[in-house]
Amino acid sequence: GIKGFGLIDIEDAELAHYFPEMMRFLPECRFYNCSHTHEPHCAVREAVESHDIAESRYNSYLSMLEDEKEDKYRAAY
Repeated sequence: GIKGFGLIDIEDAELAHYFPEMMRFLPECRFYNCSHTHEPHCAVREAVESHDIAESRYNSYLSMLEDEKEDKYRAAY
């Protein structure tokens, strides 16, 4: 998958676009800049809860998001 190649130049806000199963739910999120991690009325998280998105894929998304944040933090220091 793309994790093996790294996330060069992928912004956090764009990461969900690389998960096709999430794409159809993105417009339904309450906030346009939803990170799909903690916001209320997040359609992606609701889809995970209703099993419309596999929990394993959502966990991959969260893992990649966290890895990207750690890489940005290391690059800053």
